[in-house]
Amino acid sequence: MFGGGATVSAAQDELPNEPLYALKTWTEDLSLQFSNNSEDKVNRLMELSQIRIQEMIALAETGDLIPDQTRVRLEQHIQQALQICTTMDDATLERTLLQIRDQLQQQDRDMEQLQLHTQDQTQLLTQVRTMLQERLHLVDEGLLNYEMFRNQVQNGFQYGQEDELTPPTPEGNGEQNGQPTLAPNGPNTDPGSQNTDSGGPNTDPGGPNIDPGSPNLDSGNNSNDSGNDSGNGMGGNNSNGNCSGGCGK
Repeated sequence: MFGGGATVSAAQDELPNEPLYALKTWTEDLSLQFSNNSEDKVNRLMELSQIRIQEMIALAETGDLIPDQTRVRLEQHIQQALQICTTMDDATLERTLLQIRDQLQQQDRDMEQLQLHTQDQTQLLTQVRTMLQERLHLVDEGLLNYEMFRNQVQNGFQYGQEDELTPPTPEGNGEQNGQPTLAPNGPNTDPGSQNTDSGGPNTDPGGPNIDPGSPNLDSGNNSNDSGNDSGNGMGGNNSNGNCSGGCGK
């Protein structure tokens, strides 16, 4: 038991990249189970959030990367504290929010100084500062309107949620409205194709009109042949005429 207690005590100074850090976070979560009073639990959660800030500073000073899990735990600590605040009466809520505001302001100043002195992981540090400033804004509004604060936190206020709920831009609506407009134009072009196709059958009847002309020419030839036959009959050039002439003789 003594050895286990010494290990837990030693783990309290561990950083996220060190072997006993998992034991450290486990004891932190366990300590919250023994806090029955709402104010005490909020105070403990804000203490843990400050520990996460100190870990980020220590890692940056040694040139080590800050795990994203550290940022996530920081956000979870603050969010849990705000959730507990929604169950408080107005007097307790005001007193607790004032304490949280002071702590968030200090944490934001610490992160600002860290950004000024390090050029590494600027995106993660910017995310942390943005989250802290959003929580500060929420707390400031909560001090002016308790019910608004309770509703907003209970409805699941989370980091980045405001961006996700942003309504579509006018350009997006224009494209959607433009699609139905383009759809009718396609069918309007198709009827034109049908009108062009109908012109084809009109040229087909012209073929039969030329064919009847051939019989007319043939009939003309027939008339000429009849004339020749008759002429031959009269002149005796036709063999038939000669036969008739010989029979006459």
